[in-house]
Amino acid sequence: MKLTGSELRPLKREDLLTILAWRNHPDINQYMFSQHKIRVEEHLAWFDANSRLPLMHFWLYLENNKPQGFIQLQQKSVESSVFEWGFYVNPEALSGTGTRMLRLGLKKTFIELQANRVFGEVLDFNEASLHIHTKLGFKKEGILRQHHGLNGQYYSVVCFGLLKSEWQNAYSNKGKVYDRV
Repeated sequence: MKLTGSELRPLKREDLLTILAWRNHPDINQYMFSQHKIRVEEHLAWFDANSRLPLMHFWLYLENNKPQGFIQLQQKSVESSVFEWGFYVNPEALSGTGTRMLRLGLKKTFIELQANRVFGEVLDFNEASLHIHTKLGFKKEGILRQHHGLNGQYYSVVCFGLLKSEWQNAYSNKGKVYDRV
């Protein structure tokens, strides 16, 4: 499939059933901090409660006008330009979709939202997310040992961070232009 266009746009209420299906899919759900099957009513209530908050941002990623991924950003405070992110892609998306989505998301976050730092937390068994954070230039900033309980077991959480200056240096000055998503 040839990529003719990609974009991130604000998530709309009519997108919610699509991203709920992705979120509940076993290939995605197994790596989430909360792994219960989310009901439609719960998902709608989550969106309604959070979509109006000025520090929350929800984006749908489209390729060829088809939804392919989701990014959630939470600014830590009004005074701070630090954002925590979370994301997932359509479980049927082609290889490379997540990288394209997240590069575009970082560009939008650092330029449009004027972020100074983006950070994320990853369960230690989520190899794909560990890999993509490293691939995108994030630094491993720590490990919270046996920090998160799931199904009667405790798992460590890996903390990643990327500063705007690191992003600018890695992608603006070395030929990895983010406009080529």
